[in-house]
Amino acid sequence: MTRFTLWGAGLMMLVVGALHLMAPQMMMREPGIELATTNHLHIIRAAYGGAYLGIAALFLSGALGWIDARPALISVVLIFGGFALGRLVSIALDGVPVALYLGVLGAEVFFTVCALRALRRRR
Repeated sequence: MTRFTLWGAGLMMLVVGALHLMAPQMMMREPGIELATTNHLHIIRAAYGGAYLGIAALFLSGALGWIDARPALISVVLIFGGFALGRLVSIALDGVPVALYLGVLGAEVFFTVCALRALRRRR
């Protein structure tokens, strides 16, 4: 369960981070977010692209045994759980987003639960 969770969450963040870094316009087109200035592109490449790639490196480092898996699993719970919480609050306050974001919410909840189960098994 540990390796599955860290590989799955890590690869998800790797793909999403690389796409935000290399093709921010494409990534923002589906949810209807227009990137009209250099500053908009800068924020997406840094905050989504760079940060997500850093998160991917953390998760994959745990999967590969470069760091202890326990802190990597705790990071999955905190990061993906935080994303999911934010999305759920947004759905309650703002309404339902595009289907893409609902799918991402599903993946975040799934990997959060997987990480919690893996942590429980590691005790």
